[in-house]
Order: sequence, then structure tokens, then C-alpha cells
Amino acid sequence: MSHAAHGKGSPTGPAGEVGAPARAHAGTGLRLLCVDFGTSSIKAGVIDEEGRLRGWAHESLLDDPRADLVRWDPGLWSSHLKAAIEQLRAAGAIGAAGGGDLAAVVVSGNGPTIVPVGASGEPLSEAFLWIDRRELRPSRGASFYLPKVEWIRRNRPELYEKTASFLPFPEYLNFVLTGEKSAIVPSEEFVPYVWSGQEIAAAGLDGEKFPPFVRIGERIGRVTARGGEASGLPKGLPVVAGGSDFLMALVGTAAVAPGRTCDRAGTSEGINHCSSRPVRSERVRCLPHVIPGLYNAAGILASTGRIFEWFRTISGQREKSYQTMLEEILAVDHKARIPYFFPSLRIGETWEFSDAVFSQLEAEHGPAEMGRAVVQSIGFAVRDLIETLERHSCRIEQLRACGGQARNPLWNQMKADITGREIATPEIIDAELLGDACAGLVGLGERSSLADAAEGLVRIKTVYRPRPEEHERFGEAYERYRDLRRRVLRAVASAVDAQTAGGLVE
Repeated sequence: MSHAAHGKGSPTGPAGEVGAPARAHAGTGLRLLCVDFGTSSIKAGVIDEEGRLRGWAHESLLDDPRADLVRWDPGLWSSHLKAAIEQLRAAGAIGAAGGGDLAAVVVSGNGPTIVPVGASGEPLSEAFLWIDRRELRPSRGASFYLPKVEWIRRNRPELYEKTASFLPFPEYLNFVLTGEKSAIVPSEEFVPYVWSGQEIAAAGLDGEKFPPFVRIGERIGRVTARGGEASGLPKGLPVVAGGSDFLMALVGTAAVAPGRTCDRAGTSEGINHCSSRPVRSERVRCLPHVIPGLYNAAGILASTGRIFEWFRTISGQREKSYQTMLEEILAVDHKARIPYFFPSLRIGETWEFSDAVFSQLEAEHGPAEMGRAVVQSIGFAVRDLIETLERHSCRIEQLRACGGQARNPLWNQMKADITGREIATPEIIDAELLGDACAGLVGLGERSSLADAAEGLVRIKTVYRPRPEEHERFGEAYERYRDLRRRVLRAVASAVDAQTAGGLVE
């Protein structure tokens, strides 16, 4: 049974469709400004010490004509941050005096992203985003960042030499605000995945170009006059270290105890299971958890929201809401013969939108039938990842969903029916913001740890339970889908082998 609740003016799109401007609500007490930088947008929220969202604003980054994912201007971040803060101020969530009523600001964001910064603090080039393929692994190390730096050294040596510091993101924004350089890690276990002194030395890189580490929840500094001018925040406001967006989402859904699982879904999607032990598999990315001593075993779906947005565009439905599209998709008779959609013919650690194929597509199939094929493929990928994790003793009974996709009740129910697992959505769907608030409360001494803050602040608002009859229908469709996918993969592999051998492929 679905227990759906609808928030007035809340975004409803699977990929984060926004339908409301900044909002503010009455409330008193300690307040934190929490900001999360995604690849495509910025979300900013004012959250109190009880975990209540007192104001929310959204800024699209990709709608800016300057936006270019390959040549990303770091100035886009600060200018849109300032615009989001102005939204919150106009809505009354931040005082007209400039934000002096705030206790601290906490920033999280996408990664691994690198910004080369000069001696005087200016960015020397475009930012190298996490999706930027310009990287070269200098060794067999674990760092997600050093491959980008090594690419710069090999291919743009003049930029490498001029760079005083390679700043990760969101640490670059913290630097803009405070003038303090840092790299954030949740624990000592996480250091190798950012950069270690040993790996820097083994690569022959200059260790002076890499800033010191701080922990999530530590105070980095205070907003400077220059930072205030760039952001619109008051000089002297404390800045507390947030972290990578996926880590803060774990905190913001309270996926901080063994067995809990966070489904963070927007443009991309990650099924993140909190485990008491490391998991080793080619299809599972296992990293230290944000909580020391625990592990985050994750299956990565790099393009789920992007696929739906792509289909919305190519089917001429850009002006149609996600809710209406899903209503039309779900209205397709389950007995109808619909096509199959395979977003990727590759099986590996991540599931990406690449080499996609429609199969059994007929002339009578329209946007609704094709859309159902696309949406089912996403749900089947989530189910496949759950089964993969469970084969490695990661038992999953409930997904704590957050991000843009989690705003759509129809999709949440469909995902529950496909996977056979409960889908639980928290009061604050942008869980990264609540994770930031938890870090801020730790930095202000109001909470003893991230886990303590998460357990006290996260509240589940809605639970979608699988309907047995629908789950059985989707289960049959899932088995047919997997069987056909195996056959398509074999056919593609055979064709590639024939091409490689110089044969003709018909």
C-alpha cells in the first residue's frame, strides 16, 4: 500500500523538475545555511537545529549560457550561489541584514572535481569536473583526484607549473568564502581516495600543491570580506566543512547504521548500502563510510535521470510535466506488447547511458509505450543492483530515497513494485542539505557526532510498499528483460568479434 504525501509547490520530476521558487516558514532558534552543488543545479536550504527546513531555493546551472561541462567556468558556482542566497533573503528565510541570523554555512558538492588555483587565489583555468574524461592514472593508487592532476601535468605543463594549489570541490567554494585551502575527508580511512602523500610522491607530483585535510564537521574559517562580496553572506559567518554530496546524502537519510540503504537519485543514481564489513566485487564500489569503521557498498547507475530527460526531449514532451508523463506511461496495459530499452550494453562497476538499443520496436508504439520501456529499464537496473548487493550479504529491505527522482510519488510506487522493497522518503528530499546541517551542528558543538545528529534529525515522511500483484507482474517482465538482454549482448559481442576479425556484419 502506498502512503503518499504531497508537499505544496514541491518539485515533482524524476530528474529534479522544479516547480516553486524559494520558500520560507516560520520558526525560531539556531539556523544553518546548507548548500549543495550538483552537476546541473544548486540547492540551498535554511535548516534549524531540529532538522526543519525553514527556506529552500534552487538555481539551475546548465540553463546559464556560460555552462559547458567540458570547459566549466568556476565563476558559475559563486554567481549562482549568490543568486540562491538572494532568493532566500527575498523569501524571508535569511534576515534582510545579510544573514547575520545564521549560525554557520555548510557546503557540499559533486566530485571528484579539481580546480587549479593560482598564488593569489584566482582560478587559472576551467574546473575539471567529475564527469570530465581528461585524466591519466599515474600509478595503481586509489585516488580519484590525482589522475586529473597527472593529465594536467602531461598535457598542459604550463598550467601545472603555474598552479599553487589543486583544490577539490566543494572545497573550492569554501576557499572562495574563507580564503582557507583544504581537502575534506570523513575519516583517516578515506585519505587514499582523495590523495595520500605516498601516492603524490610515487607520481612525482609536487606535494606543496595539495592542501591539508580537514574532517567533515570541522570549522574551516569565517567568511571574509572578499567571500562576502562573492556570495552575499555576512563577513565573519563561520564556515563548517561539509563534504562530497553522496556522503552527505548518507547522513541526510540516516543511512548510518549497518543494514540501512540510501537510494540517491537525480541525474545519476547510487544504491548505497551501509555495511559493517568491506564488500569486494567488480560490480560494487566499496568505500569507507562517512561513519568511521563502517563501509559504503554502492551500485552506481550513472545516467538514470539523464535517460528520462533525454526521452522527454526526443519524444517532444519537454513541456509536459513528469507527473503527466508517468500517468500516461502507467496507463499502458500491462498485457500490451511494448518494446524493450537497453540503456547500455556494458556490464561493469557503473551503469552508463552508452550504446543504447530499443528492441522489438513496432510502428504502433508511441511515446507512452516507449516511455514505459525506458522507465522499466531504470527500475530493472535498480532491482539488478539490489540483487547484486544481496549476493554479497548486503540484505536490503528498504530504500531510503532522496534526490530529484524521489519527489515523484508515482515513480516511488512503481520502483517499490518493481524491486519488491519499501521506498521511504524523508521530510527533506534533498538529503545532502540535511547532511550538511548535521555537519554544521557537529561543528557548532550542538551534536556529538554525525551519526548522533542524523538519528536525531532525519524523519521519514512517506513509505511506499510493494503491491504483491504488481510486483509479480513486474517480476515476470524483469525475467523476460534479463533473458533478452543476455541474447542482445551475445549478438553484439559476436558482431564485434566478426568485425575485429575482418568479417562482414549484416
